[in-house]
Amino acid sequence: MMEIFSAFVSAALVCLVNAGAHTDIHWTYKEGSLDQMHWATKFPDCGGKKQSPIDIQRRNVRFNPDMLKLELSGYEAQNGLFRMTNNGHRVQIDLPDTMKITKGLPGEFTAVQMHLHWGGLDSELSGAEHTIDGVRYMAELHVVHYNSKKYNSFSEAKDKPDGLAVLAFVYDDGHFENTYYSDFISNLGKIQFAGQSMNISNLDVRSMLPENLSNFFRYEGSLTTPPCHESIIWTVFDTPITLSQNQINKLESSLMDLDNKTLWNDYRIAQPLNDRVVESSFLPPLGKGTFCRQEEIESRLHRIEGLITSLGKNMYSGGRSLRPFKPEHSDLFPLVLSFDDKNADTYALAQLSKPMDLDAFTVCMHVLLKGRGVNTVISYSSNGHDNELMVSITDDTNVREVGLWISNEFVNMPHSLKTQDWTNYCVTWSSHSGGVDLWINGMGGEQRHLQSSHMISPGGTLILGKDQDGYLGISNTDAFVGKMTDVNIWDYVLTTAEIRDQFLCQKNGTIAGNVLSWGSSKLRIFGGVQLDNQYRCS
Repeated sequence: MMEIFSAFVSAALVCLVNAGAHTDIHWTYKEGSLDQMHWATKFPDCGGKKQSPIDIQRRNVRFNPDMLKLELSGYEAQNGLFRMTNNGHRVQIDLPDTMKITKGLPGEFTAVQMHLHWGGLDSELSGAEHTIDGVRYMAELHVVHYNSKKYNSFSEAKDKPDGLAVLAFVYDDGHFENTYYSDFISNLGKIQFAGQSMNISNLDVRSMLPENLSNFFRYEGSLTTPPCHESIIWTVFDTPITLSQNQINKLESSLMDLDNKTLWNDYRIAQPLNDRVVESSFLPPLGKGTFCRQEEIESRLHRIEGLITSLGKNMYSGGRSLRPFKPEHSDLFPLVLSFDDKNADTYALAQLSKPMDLDAFTVCMHVLLKGRGVNTVISYSSNGHDNELMVSITDDTNVREVGLWISNEFVNMPHSLKTQDWTNYCVTWSSHSGGVDLWINGMGGEQRHLQSSHMISPGGTLILGKDQDGYLGISNTDAFVGKMTDVNIWDYVLTTAEIRDQFLCQKNGTIAGNVLSWGSSKLRIFGGVQLDNQYRCS
């Protein structure tokens, strides 16, 4: 596993720097005569019409299907000396000029630095600068670039209308520690006081970021601190980065500001959008109580049509067709499978909606475990590979974890959740990085790595509730005991919003897998598998 920051930091260099290099005037966020409400008195640009941050309102965003995905160069792990500084307003890391945005923006942009904004325990927990539909996330990361195609330096570009580009990522809290941030957060104590800095020797910015960089918002704005030059193309990504609550607490309490007070609430409030337009690279889901776009209405109508067509004819039991679904027969829908024992003949065989030719996937399921030990939820074998793809859930006295097999390689993801109720598990994987993420009840955990550059082979067999020992063999070992529903597989990595949507009862049915689609893909059930009426949302 690549680490973002080396566990061994070259701490020989710890020195004082000019924390206010960009301005000699002492401004603040919330205190004194030059708080953010009065910045414009000394910095006129702070009162402009294109100020940042903003509140991104999904219902007003304009979808632009022609917006290109950014291509990032040099973001992977590299060695060197990278200065990390407490400048009295935030923590900042200087970036090498080998990091660039090579496509997706007008021109080429070279990285300069990255910094974070956060909240604090004395006032409010959340401290991201951009808000989405009025919701403020826990913290926010900015990766700052200048237009190196047109300007010779950041200093030359910083006040030009097309001078800068900033990538913004919000943070959310989760159950598990994000190990890619462990060394970074532990090093904060070495730059506790304003003006202190140190060198770090390893840097892997790409691993700090979400796997999915396809969904983002774009608008023209400004620096969020004085002098507030209106010179930035903002790209705000929709998928949050997950940190544990303990990591967020340390971020909020480790540094001191220029007045030797704990540095928190270091964010600017949302500024008026005025006549600007926010574009998006995707169709964002709309909040409750808002009107649907035409594209969303058509998509939902197509889905309803497909569900109506498939009801009553897509379920089979041991070769015997079950009676067609009718509204009065609610015992067959929503579909819940109950596995009451470990009989080797008890399993469900799935007919997939499309081949398992996968370089990425998301697997989500709702389960109500009744058996201790290892419970195999899905098992896919192909070309004689027993464990081409397998997901298991272990619930024992001393061990709680989710296990993932890909082509006979295994990774385990421990967690601390204790529950006797329905629980939602999602596992995502991407061949590009090998990154594996676990989500439990909509909350993300730490990332693991498994089988980068691997392709999952098509033409195999997928079953629910049992492990496959050999190409078509069914093993009684680690059999699933309990109930399962809403088991879906996608051939891509879902966004955080999509993962949370499928978890919520009021969202049920709005998102289904395109490889295994629960309630639509055909199933054959064998042995002691029973149809159950105890649905998770009942």
